[in-house]
Amino acid sequence: MGKWRNILAMLPAITLCCGLLLPQTLFGQTQAQANAVLNPAHIESGDTFALRVLVAGTAVAPKRVSFASWQKQFPTDNVLSRSKWARSGIHWVQQFTLISFDTASVQLPPLTVFLHLGDTIQTNPIDLTITTMFKNADVKDMAAIRDIRREPILWYDHWPWAVGALAVFALLAWWLRRQGRRKKPVPVPVPLTEPPPPADHIALQKLAALEQQKPWMNGNLLAYYAELSLIVREYLENRYSVPALESTTREITAFLKKTDFPDTQKKPLNFLLQQTDLVKYAEMEPPKSYHEEALEKAKTLVLATT
Repeated sequence: MGKWRNILAMLPAITLCCGLLLPQTLFGQTQAQANAVLNPAHIESGDTFALRVLVAGTAVAPKRVSFASWQKQFPTDNVLSRSKWARSGIHWVQQFTLISFDTASVQLPPLTVFLHLGDTIQTNPIDLTITTMFKNADVKDMAAIRDIRREPILWYDHWPWAVGALAVFALLAWWLRRQGRRKKPVPVPVPLTEPPPPADHIALQKLAALEQQKPWMNGNLLAYYAELSLIVREYLENRYSVPALESTTREITAFLKKTDFPDTQKKPLNFLLQQTDLVKYAEMEPPKSYHEEALEKAKTLVLATT
């Protein structure tokens, strides 16, 4: 019982809403009207003309206008432009620009206008007259074609060519003048590089530095004899152009036989290199007195072969 009471209580409100909405819906469907107007309605072939479609009785702008009924007289390409729907008083107005190349006097059928709710309405039929461009088709009545009247040629008609020629001559003269003034490039003297110091000077300087350090005093015998051997081998390679740095003692002796290495120094050199090899590779420790003696023998070897 309570449910039915609620429904009965809402019945007056539902009735009032239906009474307000139903007339507006029916009015919008039955009162909508469309009218089409040409401007002008009499044209010549090839001219453009305007079509205005006016729709009244609807609060919302229509969707579109269909030209399906005019397809025979006005294909899609003949509709050059169309505007958007615009409100003008009680009407919605849309304007089209059309063109025709036929000659005829026809009554165009109504156009179909689609409304926003999907309904359609029809416009009125329109009379259109299209005539040819010339009323009299006899070409003999046309005026004769006039010849082109040419103006006389004056000197100042060619001034751009004259200015261009002067500019080219001026540029050419400037380029020739610049070529004449161009000086020959002055050769830049190449700085002379000083020749490297003699091999004996380098060896004696390194031996003096090694003697000043005295590495054998600190027990660094391996480093001392390795450096002493390197100085002697480097001197022999620079002085006699033999691959002493990468050769064994026996190979060095063989290479020096083909040079002017003095015979008196062959035996001291061979002994010195053998002693340095024994310390480097066999870890033999010579007598303490021989450390400074080996350095002196190296100096004597360098001084004897300068």
